[in-house]
Amino acid sequence: MSSEGIELRRIREKLAALNGDDWQLCCEGDVSFVEARTRDGELNRIATFHPGATPDEIEMVVGAPRMAAFMLKLVDRAIKAVRQSTPQRDASRQSRQRKPRDFAAEAAMKCDDAVFRAFLEEQHGFERPLTSDRAAQRLRSILNITSRKELNESSAAAERWQDFRAAFEAWKRAGR
Repeated sequence: MSSEGIELRRIREKLAALNGDDWQLCCEGDVSFVEARTRDGELNRIATFHPGATPDEIEMVVGAPRMAAFMLKLVDRAIKAVRQSTPQRDASRQSRQRKPRDFAAEAAMKCDDAVFRAFLEEQHGFERPLTSDRAAQRLRSILNITSRKELNESSAAAERWQDFRAAFEAWKRAGR
């Protein structure tokens, strides 16, 4: 069990040990204190406040059991929600992992991108006019493929495309 799980268990045990006691702020003269009313109706003074204690400090101490119970309920709901959503997230992740990337489509979209065509011109001798069709032709030549669909069919071609795409992204980040 994680350290957080151990701490949650300890908090639950401490709260359960209070056995539903109701903590109340009480005053006698100038003295403020916390009184716990047990299930049997017995009143026990459990803490006395220093005269300099602020209202927020006093409220925090008096409300501690109620606040702890509230927070534990929130934690329980969050845990339940995560446990219920985990199978859906796992299924979604698996479906994404099973679906291969369409590198041919990526390459086609890049060839339509004016910035990508400028990269081809500056870095790979692509000559004007900078059209999408001519960019596709130049890309096939650079990647040593006859058709962009090879990017989906050949792992070597896909690897060349990924390296080429990474070089383009690095060129863009360099502010070209």
